[in-house]
Amino acid sequence: MKKSILNNIKQIFLIVFSVVLGLFLNERIEESKNEKEAGKLLSKIKSEVKDNKKLIEYWLPYHKKIAKKLDSLNDNESFIEGFIEDESILYKKVLTSGTFMSDMPSEDAWDIAKSHPLIVNFDYEELLILSRVYTQQKMTFDPVSKISEIFLSPDINSTENARKNLHIFKNQMREIVSRESQLLEYYTKAAEILKL
Repeated sequence: MKKSILNNIKQIFLIVFSVVLGLFLNERIEESKNEKEAGKLLSKIKSEVKDNKKLIEYWLPYHKKIAKKLDSLNDNESFIEGFIEDESILYKKVLTSGTFMSDMPSEDAWDIAKSHPLIVNFDYEELLILSRVYTQQKMTFDPVSKISEIFLSPDINSTENARKNLHIFKNQMREIVSRESQLLEYYTKAAEILKL
């Protein structure tokens, strides 16, 4: 009888141990899979941040040049009169590349990561700097819509609106330049933390 009880206890113990071991291994496999997926997600974000940084490094010097030209031309009467007569003078004298920004930084990988449950696997410092980078990125290009409205306005160079529109354009470009400079600092800090 004692032998039978000990045998049953051993079998129960083995069954419980097997179930616990199975659950533990299953959980470890799932965690490993999640860590791998989180790594892929972070890799995509790192790539996006790198590309965005290169884009800003490309555009910032040009935007500084535009802001400087607008500063010097904003009170130049002959330029303003020429602008009132022909709006293309703005493109010839200020927008030497024909535009003020053709490509915008992307945030697709970050948008996916924010809504993905695996974001909890990211390090706190990584999340903090990424949040700052993408918030600054969004704020940096808010003025672009105001500038676009000016360029799309049918009376951009009317006698009543020419000075005001040039002044708004100048201020918005200065804001973009200042925010892009701050954004580059965030990108540099992100590169350190993310080990880019």
